[in-house]
Amino acid sequence: MSKLLLSLAAVAALGAAAAPAAAQPWDGYDHRYEGRGYGRLDTGYVDSLEWKINSAARDGRISWGEARELKGELREVQPLAWRVQTGQARGWEVERLERAVNHIEYAVNRAPRYAYGPGWR
Repeated sequence: MSKLLLSLAAVAALGAAAAPAAAQPWDGYDHRYEGRGYGRLDTGYVDSLEWKINSAARDGRISWGEARELKGELREVQPLAWRVQTGQARGWEVERLERAVNHIEYAVNRAPRYAYGPGWR
């Protein structure tokens, strides 16, 4: 008899533990992609690219005109970063954001046009 009561108590405890997880409200977002491989595409990183663009222009790796073009490209895709981070983005939006981030990273990380800077001696 005690074994029966013990097993019934165990089943009741498992059922009580699973009930709150099943009762979570649906918020309308697909959270499958949050925190999984999209670290470079979240809003924090995408917003930090503007600082990298300015730094590359100050260091002479890119011209100020190219910096202006890269900032324009960045502003076009910044809303996509929020959609990717919240799981609302479609596949083509993720790809577009990734292409833009790759392009900006390549531009700001390449070697300077003048190996030692103008006027180096």
